[in-house]
Amino acid sequence: MQVRIAELEILPEWLDAYLEAAGAVGAESVAKEPGVVCIFPMQKKESPTSIRIVEIYRSEEAYKAHLATPHFRKYKEGTPHMIKSLKLVPMRPLDENGMKTIFRKQK
Repeated sequence: MQVRIAELEILPEWLDAYLEAAGAVGAESVAKEPGVVCIFPMQKKESPTSIRIVEIYRSEEAYKAHLATPHFRKYKEGTPHMIKSLKLVPMRPLDENGMKTIFRKQK
């Protein structure tokens, strides 16, 4: 299983466009890719240009397959000018079995 949090800072003038792109790619990825358990973008309430995305993939292979999809390529190629900074933080679930009750697709 691959789990990480993407920490992004979005340029204010591109915020609305970025939110639309991030929401679209997340929803499409979960709907179309069996190896994508979760792509959940969130916005800090006190800092709207601070975005965090929880990403969970069934395997490294599922993650690599995700990177090659047309919907991800569209997002990746269409948003770089919107992003001030990006940090990908690998995570380790403390209760991997408990994730099955939180993320139904994980079952």
